[in-house]
Amino acid sequence: MPRKGGGKYIMGLSVEEMLEIDIFSGAKLLGGAAGLGNEIKGATIIEAPDIVKFINGGEVLLTRFYAFQFCTSEEFDGYFRELAQKKVSAIVIKRGNDVDDIEEKVKYILEFAQEYAVPVLEVSFELSFREILRPILERLFNEEVRRLKYFKTTHDNFTALSFLRGSGEDSLQKILDVLEKLIGNPAALFNQNMDYLAGTEGSAQKMAISDNAEEYQPQFYSNYTYLRQKVTLTDEKPKVCYQYIVKWRIMYNRRVYLVITASKSHFGDMDDIAIENAVTALKQEMFRQYTVEELEEKFQNDIITQILNGNFHSRKELEREVKRLGIPVDANYRVLIFKLWNECTGGFEKLNEQFKFYSILRDAVVNEFGDVRVRNDVDQVIVIQQIYPEQKQEDYRKELKETVEKIQKRICQKNKNLKVRAGVGKEVEGVFKLSDSFKEARDSLEFIGIFKERSAEQNHHIVFFSDMGIFKLLCKADNPEELYEYIPESLQKLLHYKKQQRQELILTLNTYLDRNQNLTKTAQELFIHYKTAAYRIDRIVKITGIDMNNASEVLAVRIGLIVHRMIENMKR
Repeated sequence: MPRKGGGKYIMGLSVEEMLEIDIFSGAKLLGGAAGLGNEIKGATIIEAPDIVKFINGGEVLLTRFYAFQFCTSEEFDGYFRELAQKKVSAIVIKRGNDVDDIEEKVKYILEFAQEYAVPVLEVSFELSFREILRPILERLFNEEVRRLKYFKTTHDNFTALSFLRGSGEDSLQKILDVLEKLIGNPAALFNQNMDYLAGTEGSAQKMAISDNAEEYQPQFYSNYTYLRQKVTLTDEKPKVCYQYIVKWRIMYNRRVYLVITASKSHFGDMDDIAIENAVTALKQEMFRQYTVEELEEKFQNDIITQILNGNFHSRKELEREVKRLGIPVDANYRVLIFKLWNECTGGFEKLNEQFKFYSILRDAVVNEFGDVRVRNDVDQVIVIQQIYPEQKQEDYRKELKETVEKIQKRICQKNKNLKVRAGVGKEVEGVFKLSDSFKEARDSLEFIGIFKERSAEQNHHIVFFSDMGIFKLLCKADNPEELYEYIPESLQKLLHYKKQQRQELILTLNTYLDRNQNLTKTAQELFIHYKTAAYRIDRIVKITGIDMNNASEVLAVRIGLIVHRMIENMKR
């Protein structure tokens, strides 16, 4: 019979249990008693010293020392050290007079047994190895049959769940509930962003894979990656236990983690079987869910795109499509656009990396905003948010900034160099005017890159279109020629400066004006000497004729620099 542990069966045969077999009734334990709990996975006869090459680990080795008849003490020592590395379970010996120095060899084996906790058993010389092997292999065969039966039982149980109707979340919960009953430990499910999806009572609500997590090999072939890490539970009193993590991918961009916390019972072989079947069921169910979600998301994206671009032939057509989105036609709305900015590279080097982080951004936006309509593009996340008239503008701004701050924190957990930028359009009445708010959100987002207005207290950028003042007029220009009229002649001289120093001087002028004409701060920002900064400003004044003491002229130049950057963006 299999051993019991933690309220469930543990597959395998131990050396101690082997000694209970009738054939071993007369066997003597010569040494290595510390290894009586070793699990037996097979049995073989040592016929030649090179048998070690064919050992997988966990075997009971049978020998009468004839294979070592001509071995030197060094060869004998090296051989058994190789066996130790293979982690054999036990050694059964027969002592005969046909092997030279047999007592010396037995003595060495006992030293080996003591050092590596490998039990050494002696049986009668008259007992054949066939008689010894047969009951061991029978027990192992029976255990394997039990394992296969249990595999089929658990497989059938989880397969039956897939035919039950219900919501997606309920289906996942039912699978986890069955798994918990089988393994006696709480189980939880997390997505690729480590967001909690479902779990049993007492399961982990938060999860992170530590640097000390190690690969865990289940006792059978698996298509999934298993990890194991130590965690400290602090619900009542501190308790250290193992956490088993199985991860797999659903579709191309979704990763899922099943987390088992071995807080209630020992983790055994049967648990591996139950978990493997549970993962298969979870994978199938989640694939079905995500397929439906992606179709729904694509459908909603198409409708949102048409609404934002104003691509509707009639009000009736628009009302029909809006109804499918599940939002009121005549409510007040605002469009927000989110983008990611890499402070080190400015963008993403690989498309799959970009896709990954924008997927994280979308999930963070949905999680923090709640009931909004979202369109996820390759390089932006567009949000349609319903605005309630009773909410004060001041309160809304505060709430929005706090929400963006939370989103930024979630992004920083994945990549500290990524910063969230948000462009906010004005509030409009009815979905028919959403295209106006969308254009304004897009324009304000563009101006974040132009202004580089970073809050001194926060790590994100956020610009309301309503705060852009006179620059709203500039956004109405459709081509560079119109915008060029807003650049004063003095600045045009610098922009047309033919020498190599032009870009250097433009950057210096930008920084100088952004730092309120403070030469010290300008030099610090540009990592140059104070005198170098003073020389460059003097050079700029000589080229352009700008009067730095004339507030109106300086304001015109500041606007001109912004316009110049807008023109550059249009050309890209």
